[in-house]
Amino acid sequence: MTDDPRRPMDFVSGPHGGQPLLTAGAPALAAEAALILCHGRGATAQGVVNLFEPVYQHGVTVLAPQADRSRWYPKSASAPRTDNEPWLTSSVECVAAALEAAREIDIPPEKTVIAGFSQGACVAAEFVRRNPRRYGGLCCLSGTLPGALDDDWTVAESNGSDPLEGTPVLLGYGEDDPHLEPDRVARTVRTFEDAGATVDERAYSDTGHEVTDDEFDAIAALLEGLLST
Repeated sequence: MTDDPRRPMDFVSGPHGGQPLLTAGAPALAAEAALILCHGRGATAQGVVNLFEPVYQHGVTVLAPQADRSRWYPKSASAPRTDNEPWLTSSVECVAAALEAAREIDIPPEKTVIAGFSQGACVAAEFVRRNPRRYGGLCCLSGTLPGALDDDWTVAESNGSDPLEGTPVLLGYGEDDPHLEPDRVARTVRTFEDAGATVDERAYSDTGHEVTDDEFDAIAALLEGLLST
């Protein structure tokens, strides 16, 4: 226990420091799993909470950080990672703060799914790349790992040969999405597979920059699995 009155988001540095963390879903005493949601560029924490409503169920608490000016980083995800600093690191710290908020109600990372749409999906992926371990899941919808250099596609070092320890990763995207490049999708898949994740890549024909019912069903099934263990 600690007498420190600060909340997890108070420890976020950089551009997103001091932004709110929206909570929804199951209250702390009834929570058995957590879902962290990262909104897209130009959107809000409340918007992404509303967007993902189809996956909610009893026992799942929802945590959604808000980006400053509703953007996690200013340049394209295809720019070198350093070109999006300090925003990108500040974004990753927001996800870490949400994860700490889940820990405070006794939900460990293994029972926490980290998800995002569009730019938020890139932030979620970058957090896991920098902080490898076993998570309840990573769901990247219409987004990939950010960066352009070889080092931008390397999972941070850990003590084991499979740092993600079988973490389930859902990578869903529309084949007609003008914001995604096939080679970046393939490289994101390869990066997480090489780090020991179990990747479920789902490409949707005649689909643009949007979330599908099939993706919602997959996330709901992932959460159901966490609640049953």
